[in-house]
Amino acid sequence: MNNSETVKDTLETARKTGQVVEQFLQEYCFSALQGQEELARACEGNLTDIGLRIRPFLLRASCQGGAITFDKIVPVAAGVEMIQLSTLIIDDILDESPLRNNKPSIFVREGAKACLSIGTIMSSLGLRLIADGLKKNRNLKNNIAVIQLFSQTHADIYIGQYLDLRFEGDISVSENQYLDMISRTTACFVQASLVAGAMLWDASPEIIKTLEKAGLSLGMAYQIRDDVVDVIGDSECTGKPVGGDLRRRKMRLPLIQALQELSGKRRRKLADLLRATSLSDGALSEALNLISESGSIDYCISKTKEYCERAADTINMLSEDLAPLKAHFCVVTNCISSFEDRT
Repeated sequence: MNNSETVKDTLETARKTGQVVEQFLQEYCFSALQGQEELARACEGNLTDIGLRIRPFLLRASCQGGAITFDKIVPVAAGVEMIQLSTLIIDDILDESPLRNNKPSIFVREGAKACLSIGTIMSSLGLRLIADGLKKNRNLKNNIAVIQLFSQTHADIYIGQYLDLRFEGDISVSENQYLDMISRTTACFVQASLVAGAMLWDASPEIIKTLEKAGLSLGMAYQIRDDVVDVIGDSECTGKPVGGDLRRRKMRLPLIQALQELSGKRRRKLADLLRATSLSDGALSEALNLISESGSIDYCISKTKEYCERAADTINMLSEDLAPLKAHFCVVTNCISSFEDRT
């Protein structure tokens, strides 16, 4: 299979994985919430996603490294995605986000209290799906350890979100603090999905260690790219308003680096904008321009590519017995490191 065929195969497999997971979750919600149709419909409204669904796909690719077919782990993959979607719902409360996937967020539609309940329900159902899916497949290995892995990852995500809240508007936050924060949110969940698949076929400690390193690097790149797209992206593609993180004074890498690079009046201006209780559209535009002028976007793109290269170099240390996994993973790293359309 040549490179173009590999890319096509990976993207098609990812698309089909997302379709299967979404259909499963839609059916599962109404089954698990029987007698609570209104609640089930509210949950179902948050199951669609315009993204790659990278976590279920990495779980699938990793499982196939041990000849575990996707049909055997669909509930587990769906549970992983359910947890991811639940974190986005909670994110929308914390960030007071008006949009998700180009539609009014559940925070806007239902209000903060109902939104919190729905997010909590979905995370609980996600963990239950993982547990039930593993219980039904006794041929899978390390079931308890995989449940523990996702439970710890779930906790780590909210530790990271707590840090993210604490950092808001704090211009003293460093790049290292930011990197530590995203390692506990996006990166650890990407890592866990990749590692869990190999655990289920009892991969060697050496393989697990390699996947941990590769998954963490990929997750770091994934989040840095997302933070870049928040500044330069197209809301039609992202499903979220441009500058949404900046409006909430989130200390993301483009902003942190801009504060590092700017000096004099321009740095003071950006710092003053961050100290404001809220940013008007005009102030937001001014802040975005200052970030762009600082050169921080190029720095962050370079950082994204650096983490992607690190991830690919690490995964390529695996033996050729795992060539399909390596190929799928490297296509994903190339997608994440590509900024040709800057959307």
